[in-house]
Amino acid sequence: MIAQILAPATTANLGPGFDVLGAAFDMDAVFEVWEGDGGFLWPDDMGALPGRNLFMEAFAAAFTRRGAEVPAVSVRVKRALPLRSGLGSSASAIVAGLRATELFLEPHLSPEETLAIATALEGHPDNVAACLYGGVTIASGLEAPIVRRLPAPPLRAIALYPGGGTSTPGSRAALSARVPRADAVHNVGRAALLVYALMSGEYGLLREATRDQLHEEQRLEKCDWCPGARAAAFRAGAVAMPVSGSGPTLVALVRPQDADGVLRALEPYAAELDGARLWNLAFSDLGTRLQPL
Repeated sequence: MIAQILAPATTANLGPGFDVLGAAFDMDAVFEVWEGDGGFLWPDDMGALPGRNLFMEAFAAAFTRRGAEVPAVSVRVKRALPLRSGLGSSASAIVAGLRATELFLEPHLSPEETLAIATALEGHPDNVAACLYGGVTIASGLEAPIVRRLPAPPLRAIALYPGGGTSTPGSRAALSARVPRADAVHNVGRAALLVYALMSGEYGLLREATRDQLHEEQRLEKCDWCPGARAAAFRAGAVAMPVSGSGPTLVALVRPQDADGVLRALEPYAAELDGARLWNLAFSDLGTRLQPL
């Protein structure tokens, strides 16, 4: 093995910041890289590798961009993020694949090049920006995204993944192509308020600041357990509970002293859902790390 790459789980949107806001958590996907063509080894407990191999697509895209030959590498996924969970599994693979090019490509991709390639592969910059940089990211644009980063807030995130999964393209296809002006104005205002709340530490604003009128209603339409879980989390002290990305995970944002209580309040819902998992996560300032060995 010549390197290990750690890529954080992420959450996107945070309610109203559709395709713009993202944040990194202290839970990492771990990729191990060797020289030589030994294939791509996927964890046995994750089943067959579904769909596209985004790590290798991203790795190859960087060399193609430079007009260079793609070197042979072997990759073992030591730990993967839950697929189609809304916690950034595709972003982790893309950004890790791009960081792996630093072992072979000179000069290295700049952060701007890395983000541009990652955004092109992902289709939007929110998760990949947070995965690359860590913290809370504001990413705007597709061709050359403009990114600004806020430090990770001193909150906990109680993430309830109900099992199963959501196809991001399918989820996005279900959204309305046009939105009423009032809904657009609502989301602009709430997204601005959300950024202010995170910067100022006025976390009491987050429940209102994370209210969305563009995508969450459609994504939660068939979720019969969601209203009860949200109500239980708020009773236990959560300050917000947006959908994570395209779902199906919901993320309760809580002050550290309330984290255990919110976790306990959500345990009965997790117990009733086949394949559900519940995590008590911290927000993280660490983006994707390349550790040569």
